Amino acid sequence: MATTLRVALSGCGKAGMAQLHCYALHPDCEIVALYDPDEGKAEKCAAQFGAPSLPSYEALARNAQADLISLCGPESARCQQALAALDHGAHVLCEKPFANSLDECDAMIGSAARHKRSLLAFFNMRFHPVVQAVDELIAKIGEIYAARFSYTQFRTAVSWRHKLEQGGGVLKSQGVHAIDLALGWLGPVSSVSGEMAIVHPAREVEDFALINLRFESGAIGEVYAAYTDRQPEAMTAALQGTRGKISFCLSPYQPEMNQVEITRSGATKSAPLRQYDALDPIYPGLLDSSKRAIAHIVDDIALGRRSAMDGAAGRRSIEIVLAGYESQRLGTKVALPLQSFDASLLADCFPRFGSGDAELWD
Repeated sequence: MATTLRVALSGCGKAGMAQLHCYALHPDCEIVALYDPDEGKAEKCAAQFGAPSLPSYEALARNAQADLISLCGPESARCQQALAALDHGAHVLCEKPFANSLDECDAMIGSAARHKRSLLAFFNMRFHPVVQAVDELIAKIGEIYAARFSYTQFRTAVSWRHKLEQGGGVLKSQGVHAIDLALGWLGPVSSVSGEMAIVHPAREVEDFALINLRFESGAIGEVYAAYTDRQPEAMTAALQGTRGKISFCLSPYQPEMNQVEITRSGATKSAPLRQYDALDPIYPGLLDSSKRAIAHIVDDIALGRRSAMDGAAGRRSIEIVLAGYESQRLGTKVALPLQSFDASLLADCFPRFGSGDAELWD
């Protein structure tokens, strides 16, 4: 690979734009091609970042001559696009959620291994000052026996994200952030139980979900995710340890909401957050976390090292999401590893709440 990493990107929505700004800031990256099925959106991005817009994803994979292709479009296309990129010799970075099924995850991981290319999952919140402050403090609260996470926002719009073909709803799209952090702080999960519903009648996948996790350590965790919670979008959490407690709030849009508190011996203190060196123009509350995640990924590729955000990490979060869906469908706790998940039964995982009258939704 040349010193300059040639980057192509598929999906010029908000997530794609956020990544493009990071690549544009990185001294060792060159944006060489873009694709989005919305031609106007693609051309606007192309003009802003000085890269050609190609007419199809196949053209992007075949003709861009990219070292890295970043996939930021709908997850229903994730596996097909990743396999095409790997077949054409590119490394692949997948926005969260990583894929729609474990079979897709395994196909992508297997292809990356055969082609000797990196396959990466974009868990940018690992690099957020809030998360890094928790990383530094967590040893102070002893053994963690319980953790509660929530990722909430209020969305009344119905879009492609809420279609059955995307493989799931809010737990898969947003809950994976909390699931990834929980795995990092509490270790592997042994079983999952889930309750969820479709609250907005025009949606096809869950917009309200609550899953309970039993960790191999014996700790218990809870992840709540909702598009129906009338409050500013944020991830909040509380980690309970034998010697103390850590609470935090992480907001994608409002930097002033970002905070970490630690409680020990009856006293609660706010923890200082590291200084950030850039403000994300798309998600201001994420500060420089995406920029740092991209820099880490570029280093991983340049050095040929296995990344902590590899395909296996992406797969682990999807396995827990699917176990939650299967638990709801079966009405029972599901042990990991997940033995099977029949995607044809996905619609049975999401019971509907209420009368189904769209006019009642405010």
